Amino acid sequence: MAGGVLLNTDEINALMSAIQDGRVAPQAPKGRGAAVPYDLTSQDRVIRGQMPTLDAINEQIASHFAMGLSGRTRLEVRVSCGPASLLKFGDFNSLLAPPTTVGLLSLGKAGSQALLVLEPGLADALIAAALGDKRNHSEEASSAPPPAERRELTNVERKVLGRLLAMFTDGMRDAWAPVLPFRPEIARFESDPRLAAIAPVNEAAVLCSFELDGAIKGLIQLAMPYTAIEPAKKALMSPPKLSTISDAGFANRLEEEISQAEVELRALLGTTRLSLRKLLDLDVGAVLTLGTSEGASLPIFVEGRAKFTGQPKVVGGALCIELDRGPCAEIRRPFEQQPPAATEKHAA
Repeated sequence: MAGGVLLNTDEINALMSAIQDGRVAPQAPKGRGAAVPYDLTSQDRVIRGQMPTLDAINEQIASHFAMGLSGRTRLEVRVSCGPASLLKFGDFNSLLAPPTTVGLLSLGKAGSQALLVLEPGLADALIAAALGDKRNHSEEASSAPPPAERRELTNVERKVLGRLLAMFTDGMRDAWAPVLPFRPEIARFESDPRLAAIAPVNEAAVLCSFELDGAIKGLIQLAMPYTAIEPAKKALMSPPKLSTISDAGFANRLEEEISQAEVELRALLGTTRLSLRKLLDLDVGAVLTLGTSEGASLPIFVEGRAKFTGQPKVVGGALCIELDRGPCAEIRRPFEQQPPAATEKHAA
Protein backbone atom coordinates (compact mmCIF):
# COMPACT_ATOMS: atom_id res chain seq x y z
CA MET A 1 0.00 0.00 0.00
CA ALA A 2 1.15 3.51 -0.75
CA GLY A 3 2.14 5.26 2.44
CA GLY A 4 1.73 2.03 4.52
CA VAL A 5 3.81 -0.90 5.73
CA LEU A 6 3.65 -4.32 4.08
CA LEU A 7 3.37 -7.24 6.53
CA ASN A 8 4.42 -10.79 5.90
CA THR A 9 2.29 -13.83 6.74
CA ASP A 10 3.73 -14.35 10.23
CA GLU A 11 3.19 -10.69 11.16
CA ILE A 12 -0.41 -10.77 9.94
CA ASN A 13 -1.15 -13.93 11.95
CA ALA A 14 0.39 -12.38 15.05
CA LEU A 15 -1.66 -9.22 14.61
CA MET A 16 -4.92 -11.16 14.18
CA SER A 17 -4.17 -13.23 17.29
CA ALA A 18 -3.53 -10.08 19.30
CA ILE A 19 -6.85 -8.60 18.12
CA GLN A 20 -8.74 -11.78 19.06
CA ASP A 21 -7.08 -11.86 22.51
CA GLY A 22 -7.99 -8.22 23.11
CA ARG A 23 -4.39 -7.04 23.35
CA VAL A 24 -4.85 -4.76 20.30
CA ALA A 25 -8.05 -2.82 19.60
CA PRO A 26 -8.99 -2.46 15.90
CA GLN A 27 -8.97 1.15 14.76
CA ALA A 28 -10.69 2.75 11.80
CA PRO A 29 -8.45 4.53 9.28
CA LYS A 30 -8.04 8.20 10.02
CA GLY A 31 -10.11 10.59 7.92
CA ARG A 32 -12.55 7.90 6.74
CA GLY A 33 -15.12 8.01 9.55
CA ALA A 34 -16.38 5.18 11.68
CA ALA A 35 -16.60 1.64 10.36
CA VAL A 36 -20.10 0.52 9.41
CA PRO A 37 -21.04 -3.17 9.60
CA TYR A 38 -22.39 -4.61 6.36
CA ASP A 39 -24.02 -7.97 5.78
CA LEU A 40 -22.95 -9.28 2.37
CA THR A 41 -25.78 -11.85 2.40
CA SER A 42 -28.52 -9.26 2.91
CA GLN A 43 -30.76 -8.49 -0.07
CA ASP A 44 -32.07 -5.26 1.48
CA ARG A 45 -30.36 -2.81 -0.83
CA VAL A 46 -31.52 0.27 -2.66
CA ILE A 47 -31.83 -0.26 -6.40
CA ARG A 48 -32.78 3.31 -7.29
CA GLY A 49 -30.45 4.54 -10.01
CA GLN A 50 -29.52 0.98 -10.98
CA MET A 51 -32.86 0.58 -12.75
CA PRO A 52 -33.69 4.01 -14.22
CA THR A 53 -36.55 2.60 -16.30
CA LEU A 54 -38.19 1.23 -13.14
CA ASP A 55 -37.99 4.69 -11.58
CA ALA A 56 -39.61 6.20 -14.69
CA ILE A 57 -42.37 3.56 -14.58
CA ASN A 58 -43.13 4.36 -10.93
CA GLU A 59 -43.29 8.08 -11.73
CA GLN A 60 -45.85 7.40 -14.47
CA ILE A 61 -47.92 5.29 -12.07
CA ALA A 62 -47.83 8.04 -9.44
CA SER A 63 -48.89 10.69 -11.96
CA HIS A 64 -51.77 8.57 -13.32
CA PHE A 65 -52.98 7.66 -9.82
CA ALA A 66 -52.86 11.29 -8.64
CA MET A 67 -54.93 12.52 -11.59
CA GLY A 68 -57.45 9.71 -11.12
CA LEU A 69 -57.85 10.33 -7.39
CA SER A 70 -58.21 14.09 -7.84
CA GLY A 71 -60.85 13.63 -10.52
CA ARG A 72 -62.82 10.99 -8.60
CA THR A 73 -62.80 12.64 -5.15
CA ARG A 74 -62.72 16.32 -6.29
CA LEU A 75 -59.88 16.84 -3.81
CA GLU A 76 -56.33 18.00 -4.35
CA VAL A 77 -54.21 14.88 -4.05
CA ARG A 78 -50.54 14.55 -5.00
CA VAL A 79 -48.70 11.27 -5.33
CA SER A 80 -44.93 10.89 -5.35
CA CYS A 81 -42.87 7.71 -5.70
CA GLY A 82 -40.04 6.80 -3.40
CA PRO A 83 -36.86 4.82 -4.11
CA ALA A 84 -37.38 1.18 -4.98
CA SER A 85 -35.60 -1.37 -2.80
CA LEU A 86 -34.99 -5.10 -2.85
CA LEU A 87 -35.67 -7.23 0.23
CA LYS A 88 -36.92 -10.65 1.27
CA PHE A 89 -40.61 -11.38 1.64
CA GLY A 90 -39.85 -12.53 5.18
CA ASP A 91 -38.72 -9.00 6.08
CA PHE A 92 -41.69 -7.51 4.26
CA ASN A 93 -44.26 -9.58 6.17
CA SER A 94 -43.86 -7.33 9.21
CA LEU A 95 -45.59 -4.56 7.24
CA LEU A 96 -48.67 -6.72 6.66
CA ALA A 97 -49.82 -6.89 10.28
CA PRO A 98 -53.12 -5.19 11.18
CA PRO A 99 -54.35 -2.49 11.07
CA THR A 100 -52.86 -2.16 7.57
CA THR A 101 -55.04 -2.94 4.54
CA VAL A 102 -53.55 -5.49 2.17
CA GLY A 103 -54.75 -5.94 -1.38
CA LEU A 104 -53.68 -8.89 -3.52
CA LEU A 105 -53.00 -8.08 -7.15
CA SER A 106 -53.11 -10.53 -10.00
CA LEU A 107 -50.49 -9.45 -12.54
CA GLY A 108 -52.06 -11.61 -15.25
CA LYS A 109 -48.70 -13.02 -16.31
CA ALA A 110 -48.06 -16.71 -15.66
CA GLY A 111 -50.04 -16.52 -12.42
CA SER A 112 -47.78 -13.89 -10.83
CA GLN A 113 -49.15 -11.92 -7.90
CA ALA A 114 -48.21 -8.75 -6.05
CA LEU A 115 -49.18 -7.03 -2.82
CA LEU A 116 -50.56 -3.53 -2.34
CA VAL A 117 -50.24 -2.39 1.28
CA LEU A 118 -52.08 0.69 2.56
CA GLU A 119 -50.87 2.10 5.86
CA PRO A 120 -53.35 2.36 8.79
CA GLY A 121 -56.13 4.89 8.21
CA LEU A 122 -55.45 5.45 4.51
CA ALA A 123 -58.12 3.03 3.30
CA ASP A 124 -60.76 4.72 5.48
CA ALA A 125 -59.73 8.16 4.20
CA LEU A 126 -59.94 7.04 0.57
CA ILE A 127 -63.35 5.43 1.06
CA ALA A 128 -64.72 8.50 2.86
CA ALA A 129 -63.45 10.85 0.15
CA ALA A 130 -64.92 8.67 -2.60
CA LEU A 131 -68.32 8.66 -0.84
CA GLY A 132 -68.48 12.47 -0.84
CA ASP A 133 -66.70 13.50 2.38
CA LYS A 134 -64.83 16.68 1.36
CA ARG A 135 -63.08 17.25 4.67
CA ASN A 136 -59.30 17.44 4.87
CA HIS A 137 -58.49 13.87 5.79
CA SER A 138 -54.79 14.60 6.17
CA GLU A 139 -55.39 16.82 9.22
CA GLU A 140 -57.70 14.26 10.83
CA ALA A 141 -55.20 11.47 10.19
CA SER A 142 -52.39 13.43 11.83
CA SER A 143 -54.45 14.26 14.98
CA ALA A 144 -56.27 10.94 15.42
CA PRO A 145 -54.47 8.04 17.15
CA PRO A 146 -53.81 5.00 14.95
CA PRO A 147 -56.43 2.25 15.29
CA ALA A 148 -55.44 -0.71 17.43
CA GLU A 149 -56.74 -3.31 15.03
CA ARG A 150 -58.13 -3.47 11.52
CA ARG A 151 -61.86 -3.86 11.17
CA GLU A 152 -63.28 -5.93 8.36
CA LEU A 153 -64.34 -4.00 5.27
CA THR A 154 -67.95 -4.21 4.25
CA ASN A 155 -68.92 -5.29 0.76
CA VAL A 156 -69.66 -1.69 -0.22
CA GLU A 157 -66.31 -0.50 1.14
CA ARG A 158 -64.49 -3.25 -0.72
CA LYS A 159 -66.12 -2.25 -3.99
CA VAL A 160 -65.40 1.46 -3.45
CA LEU A 161 -61.79 0.84 -2.48
CA GLY A 162 -61.40 -1.57 -5.38
CA ARG A 163 -62.64 1.09 -7.82
CA LEU A 164 -60.16 3.63 -6.42
CA LEU A 165 -57.22 1.23 -6.55
CA ALA A 166 -58.26 0.23 -10.08
CA MET A 167 -56.89 3.62 -11.14
CA PHE A 168 -53.56 2.54 -9.67
CA THR A 169 -53.61 -0.78 -11.52
CA ASP A 170 -54.62 0.96 -14.78
CA GLY A 171 -51.65 3.29 -14.46
CA MET A 172 -49.46 0.32 -13.65
CA ARG A 173 -50.64 -1.54 -16.76
CA ASP A 174 -49.99 1.44 -19.06
CA ALA A 175 -46.61 2.25 -17.52
CA TRP A 176 -45.35 -1.33 -17.75
CA ALA A 177 -46.73 -1.93 -21.27
CA PRO A 178 -43.47 -1.10 -23.15
CA VAL A 179 -41.50 -3.45 -20.85
CA LEU A 180 -43.79 -6.28 -19.68
CA PRO A 181 -47.41 -7.11 -20.60
CA PHE A 182 -48.80 -6.85 -17.06
CA ARG A 183 -52.59 -6.91 -16.60
CA PRO A 184 -52.87 -6.09 -12.89
CA GLU A 185 -56.26 -6.44 -11.17
CA ILE A 186 -57.40 -6.31 -7.55
CA ALA A 187 -58.11 -9.95 -6.65
CA ARG A 188 -59.17 -9.49 -3.02
CA PHE A 189 -58.44 -7.73 0.27
CA GLU A 190 -57.01 -9.57 3.26
CA SER A 191 -56.82 -8.57 6.92
CA ASP A 192 -54.87 -11.67 8.00
CA PRO A 193 -51.18 -11.49 6.93
CA ARG A 194 -51.01 -15.28 6.74
CA LEU A 195 -53.53 -15.23 3.88
CA ALA A 196 -51.49 -12.62 2.01
CA ALA A 197 -48.40 -14.79 1.56
CA ILE A 198 -47.72 -14.93 -2.18
CA ALA A 199 -44.11 -16.18 -2.10
CA PRO A 200 -41.65 -17.99 0.19
CA VAL A 201 -40.09 -15.90 2.96
CA ASN A 202 -36.61 -16.18 1.43
CA GLU A 203 -37.68 -15.00 -2.04
CA ALA A 204 -36.66 -11.49 -3.10
CA ALA A 205 -39.27 -8.79 -3.56
CA VAL A 206 -39.10 -5.38 -5.23
CA LEU A 207 -40.69 -2.80 -2.92
CA CYS A 208 -41.97 0.45 -4.45
CA SER A 209 -43.40 3.22 -2.25
CA PHE A 210 -46.02 5.80 -3.25
CA GLU A 211 -46.74 8.67 -0.86
CA LEU A 212 -50.04 10.56 -0.99
CA ASP A 213 -50.05 14.21 0.02
CA GLY A 214 -52.57 17.03 0.01
CA ALA A 215 -56.16 16.46 1.11
CA ILE A 216 -55.35 12.79 1.70
CA LYS A 217 -52.07 11.67 3.21
CA GLY A 218 -50.72 8.19 3.48
CA LEU A 219 -48.30 5.61 2.12
CA ILE A 220 -48.97 2.82 -0.36
CA GLN A 221 -46.34 0.15 -0.88
CA LEU A 222 -46.26 -2.18 -3.86
CA ALA A 223 -44.37 -5.46 -3.46
CA MET A 224 -43.71 -7.59 -6.54
CA PRO A 225 -41.69 -10.81 -6.72
CA TYR A 226 -38.32 -10.17 -8.31
CA THR A 227 -38.91 -13.20 -10.53
CA ALA A 228 -41.89 -11.41 -12.11
CA ILE A 229 -39.74 -8.55 -13.45
CA GLU A 230 -36.47 -10.45 -13.93
CA PRO A 231 -37.18 -11.16 -17.66
CA ALA A 232 -37.10 -7.37 -18.24
CA LYS A 233 -34.03 -6.75 -16.07
CA LYS A 234 -31.96 -5.56 -19.03
CA ALA A 235 -34.66 -3.11 -20.15
CA LEU A 236 -35.13 -1.83 -16.59
CA MET A 237 -31.40 -1.17 -16.20
CA SER A 238 -31.28 0.74 -19.51
CA PRO A 239 -32.14 4.44 -19.81
CA PRO A 240 -35.88 4.97 -20.22
CA LYS A 241 -37.04 5.28 -23.80
CA LEU A 242 -39.37 7.92 -25.14
CA SER A 243 -43.00 7.04 -25.47
CA THR A 244 -43.86 5.29 -28.71
CA ILE A 245 -47.38 6.67 -28.70
CA SER A 246 -47.79 9.04 -31.64
CA ASP A 247 -50.08 12.02 -31.94
CA ALA A 248 -52.16 11.61 -35.12
CA GLY A 249 -52.98 15.34 -35.26
CA PHE A 250 -49.33 16.33 -34.97
CA ALA A 251 -48.37 13.79 -37.64
CA ASN A 252 -50.99 15.18 -40.03
CA ARG A 253 -49.87 18.78 -39.51
CA LEU A 254 -46.24 17.79 -39.98
CA GLU A 255 -47.14 15.99 -43.21
CA GLU A 256 -48.91 19.11 -44.49
CA GLU A 257 -45.91 21.31 -43.72
CA ILE A 258 -43.49 18.92 -45.40
CA SER A 259 -45.69 18.55 -48.50
CA GLN A 260 -45.66 22.36 -48.98
CA ALA A 261 -41.86 22.63 -48.83
CA GLU A 262 -40.22 23.52 -52.16
CA VAL A 263 -37.25 21.52 -53.44
CA GLU A 264 -34.97 22.01 -56.44
CA LEU A 265 -35.18 19.36 -59.18
CA ARG A 266 -32.76 19.24 -62.12
CA ALA A 267 -32.18 16.82 -64.98
CA LEU A 268 -28.63 16.44 -66.32
CA LEU A 269 -28.59 16.40 -70.12
CA GLY A 270 -24.95 15.40 -70.43
CA THR A 271 -21.32 16.25 -69.58
CA THR A 272 -18.00 16.63 -71.32
CA ARG A 273 -14.64 18.34 -70.78
CA LEU A 274 -12.73 21.09 -72.59
CA SER A 275 -9.74 23.26 -71.95
CA LEU A 276 -9.95 26.70 -70.41
CA ARG A 277 -8.81 28.28 -73.72
CA LYS A 278 -11.75 26.72 -75.58
CA LEU A 279 -14.10 27.78 -72.82
CA LEU A 280 -12.96 31.40 -73.27
CA ASP A 281 -13.47 31.12 -77.05
CA LEU A 282 -17.15 30.19 -76.69
CA ASP A 283 -19.60 32.74 -78.04
CA VAL A 284 -23.32 33.11 -78.65
CA GLY A 285 -24.46 30.44 -81.09
CA ALA A 286 -21.64 28.00 -80.35
CA VAL A 287 -22.70 24.34 -80.54
CA LEU A 288 -21.80 22.14 -77.57
CA THR A 289 -21.55 18.41 -78.13
CA LEU A 290 -22.80 16.30 -75.20
CA GLY A 291 -21.40 12.89 -74.31
CA THR A 292 -24.88 11.35 -73.97
CA SER A 293 -26.72 9.22 -76.50
CA GLU A 294 -30.14 10.35 -77.63
CA GLY A 295 -32.07 7.43 -76.09
CA ALA A 296 -30.17 7.23 -72.78
CA SER A 297 -31.93 7.90 -69.49
CA LEU A 298 -31.02 11.17 -67.83
CA PRO A 299 -30.13 11.36 -64.12
CA ILE A 300 -32.47 13.58 -62.13
CA PHE A 301 -31.14 15.37 -59.02
CA VAL A 302 -33.26 16.53 -56.07
CA GLU A 303 -31.50 19.18 -53.99
CA GLY A 304 -28.19 18.08 -55.51
CA ARG A 305 -28.71 14.37 -54.80
CA ALA A 306 -29.32 11.84 -57.56
CA LYS A 307 -32.76 10.30 -56.96
CA PHE A 308 -34.39 9.28 -60.27
CA THR A 309 -33.79 8.73 -63.98
CA GLY A 310 -36.04 9.80 -66.83
CA GLN A 311 -36.49 10.44 -70.55
CA PRO A 312 -36.89 13.90 -72.12
CA LYS A 313 -40.31 14.37 -73.70
CA VAL A 314 -42.43 17.07 -75.32
CA VAL A 315 -45.98 17.37 -73.98
CA GLY A 316 -48.30 20.10 -75.19
CA GLY A 317 -45.39 21.96 -76.75
CA ALA A 318 -43.45 22.04 -73.47
CA LEU A 319 -40.29 20.14 -72.58
CA CYS A 320 -40.59 17.68 -69.71
CA ILE A 321 -38.96 14.65 -68.14
CA GLU A 322 -40.78 11.33 -67.83
CA LEU A 323 -39.58 9.22 -64.88
CA ASP A 324 -38.67 5.70 -65.84
CA ARG A 325 -36.90 4.51 -62.66
CA GLY A 326 -37.08 5.28 -58.96
CA PRO A 327 -34.24 6.10 -56.56
CA CYS A 328 -31.03 4.38 -57.58
CA ALA A 329 -27.70 4.31 -55.76
CA GLU A 330 -25.72 3.88 -58.97
CA ILE A 331 -26.56 7.39 -60.21
CA ARG A 332 -23.44 9.52 -59.79
CA ARG A 333 -22.92 13.23 -59.60
CA PRO A 334 -21.55 15.00 -62.69
CA PHE A 335 -18.05 15.34 -61.22
CA GLU A 336 -18.01 11.60 -60.43
CA GLN A 337 -18.45 10.57 -64.06
CA GLN A 338 -15.46 9.41 -66.08
CA PRO A 339 -14.09 11.88 -68.63
CA PRO A 340 -14.76 11.05 -72.29
CA ALA A 341 -12.03 9.36 -74.25
CA ALA A 342 -11.82 12.15 -76.92
CA THR A 343 -10.45 15.35 -75.40
CA GLU A 344 -11.27 17.47 -78.43
CA LYS A 345 -15.03 17.52 -77.76
CA HIS A 346 -16.73 20.71 -76.68
CA ALA A 347 -18.25 21.16 -73.18
CA ALA A 348 -21.87 20.55 -72.42
